[in-house]
Amino acid sequence: MTTRLYCRECGWHSEFRRKRSAIRAAARHYCTGTPVADTRPPWWSRMWTNLWTSHSGAAAVDTEARADDRADDDVLFDAHGNRIQWAALAAHHAETTRRARAAMVELVRAGHQIGPPPYGYRALRIRVTDPSGHSKLRAVLVPEWQTAAVVKQIFTWRADHGLTFAVTAAQLNSDLRQYPAPVPNGRWTAKAVRRIVTNPKYTGRQVWARTVAGRPAPMEQWVTSAAKVHEPLVDERTFHRAQPGPAEGPPSAGDSADSPRSTA
Repeated sequence: MTTRLYCRECGWHSEFRRKRSAIRAAARHYCTGTPVADTRPPWWSRMWTNLWTSHSGAAAVDTEARADDRADDDVLFDAHGNRIQWAALAAHHAETTRRARAAMVELVRAGHQIGPPPYGYRALRIRVTDPSGHSKLRAVLVPEWQTAAVVKQIFTWRADHGLTFAVTAAQLNSDLRQYPAPVPNGRWTAKAVRRIVTNPKYTGRQVWARTVAGRPAPMEQWVTSAAKVHEPLVDERTFHRAQPGPAEGPPSAGDSADSPRSTA
């Protein structure tokens, strides 16, 4: 919602994205005239009104009755009897999806954390200023001392001693006070260990889009940041030595840091 202020007396005018900001600006305006406010809905709201439906010229009808009478099952009408324009709907969905992905890519490449932090890190909120001058809160990863030591121990067992995921999980479960599980009051599993070992965020890089439609994506399609945007817990050489071999099976969608059930 955009609010415009205009003073007929002195010609002062300004535009605000928030109504509260416009009210404060009007209160600070020292002039004999009173600013006039003009509120406009967001562009996507106007697109919904103007493009998604075309007026058929008929009065509003019961949508259920119209659905029973029409012969073409692909034609749908809204509550006002307007025929839905699927082309405009698809275009709007594609544009909003493109903008959302571009915003996510920008955040990842800048080194900011999206979603819950992975095991071994905590999210630190910092304030950054974008090129337009707006100040926003963003999250960066910083090590959490106890769980970060657990992550380092897991990679040591994998890279130096060649322990399997199941054996590593058993070692961790032998002392849950020293090696707390990712899930509170839970226990380590081979899958949880694998998620940590295969997560490249522990090398100091931000990574996103490791899955597409619930399936693992090729590495060349991942969105990554520059090196060491946050403090790494393992070096690149140790990380690659700890990766699962062919005998341990291919990666699954649940191993990805982008998965909702992931430890990242």
